[in-house]
Amino acid sequence: MSARWLIAATALLATPAAAQEVTWAEDLADRFERALVAGDYRVLPITEDFTYTENGAELDPWDGLWRTTTAVEGAVDFPELDFRVEHARDLTAVRVVEYLENGVHGVMAYRLVAREGAIASVEVLPIREEFGGDRGGTITLLQPMLEFTMDGELVEAASPAYLAFGGALDDATLRARVADYFAAYSGEVPAGLTFAEDCVRVDNGQQATGVADAPVLDPEQPGFHPYALGCEEQLRSRFYSNFAAAEPTVYTDPARGLAIAFVRLDQAGTKLSFEAPGVGAVAYPGPRGAVEGADTGEQFDGRVLTNMITPMSVNGVYLFKFDEAGEISRIDAFYRGAPLGRDAVPD
Repeated sequence: MSARWLIAATALLATPAAAQEVTWAEDLADRFERALVAGDYRVLPITEDFTYTENGAELDPWDGLWRTTTAVEGAVDFPELDFRVEHARDLTAVRVVEYLENGVHGVMAYRLVAREGAIASVEVLPIREEFGGDRGGTITLLQPMLEFTMDGELVEAASPAYLAFGGALDDATLRARVADYFAAYSGEVPAGLTFAEDCVRVDNGQQATGVADAPVLDPEQPGFHPYALGCEEQLRSRFYSNFAAAEPTVYTDPARGLAIAFVRLDQAGTKLSFEAPGVGAVAYPGPRGAVEGADTGEQFDGRVLTNMITPMSVNGVYLFKFDEAGEISRIDAFYRGAPLGRDAVPD
C-alpha cells in the first residue's frame, strides 16, 4: 500500500463529503494509471455500466492503450517522463500526463468520472509524438502536418506555476476567459482577455511565442514571424483565423488560477491567407498544386511541411495559468490532427 494511498485513506476519516469525493476521484485516477501500465483493468473497481473511450470512440478495456502503454509518469519510475498536471473536483479527475507507448513518447489527457467509490467512465485523448524512421515512422498519421507536432523529448516538466496558489478569478470568469481566448482566434480580442507581459505559449512541448529566431511564415512577407510575437500579439495578428473553435469543455481551479480546456479546432481549408494588421496579406503554408513541369511521382524530397490549408480538425487539451491580476501568464497546448469534423475530446 503506497504512502499516498494511506494519506488519502486517513483524510477520508476527517474531511467533509465533498472533499472525500475528490479524494476518491484522485485515488481512482492513480489506480487507473497503474492498471493501464499493467494492461489489466480487472484490478479496478468499476461500475456495471463502465465505459472506456479513446479518441472519441468507445473501446473494450482490453483494446487501445491497454495493450500498448508501457509507462505513465508517476505510475512507474521512469526518468524520461516528467510532465503532469492534475485537477479533481467532486467526482471527476482531469489529468494531463506524459506517457510511453511501445517506445513512443506522448502526452495523454483524460477525464475520469467516479460514482459510489468506483470508476464510471474514462475518456482519453492520447497525443503521440511524430517522427520519421523505419517504415515511415509516425509522420502525420495520415493527417496534414501541424505547425508543431509532438516530440516527447522536448516535453519538459510542468511549469511550477500550475501548482502555485493564487488566483483572482472565479469559476465562471475562468470559463469565460478561456472561451474568449478561442474566440479571439479571429483576431478580435475581447476587452476582458488580458495577458501578462511575460506570457508564454508552448505547443506540444515547443515554445510557440517569443521565439527570437522564429521562421518566416510566408516568403512574400519576410518581416512577419508569428512565433516571435507575444501571446496577445499573436492573436491580434489573425494568424489563427483559419481555425474555428467548437465550444470548449473547461475544468477550473480558481485557487490555483488554473483552467484545463478540451477543445476541437476546425480548419475548413477554405482560408488560404489572412490580413495581418500592419503587414498585409499573408499566405498560409500548405500544398497548392504540383510545381510546373515537375514529375509528380518524384516531387517528394523527404521534407514534411506545415499544412494550414487542408480540411482537418485539431483535437487538444489546453492548460491556462491565470496570475493574481487575472491575466493569462502561461498556456501549454497538446493537440493532434484528425479528419475534419472528427471530435475526439471529452465533451
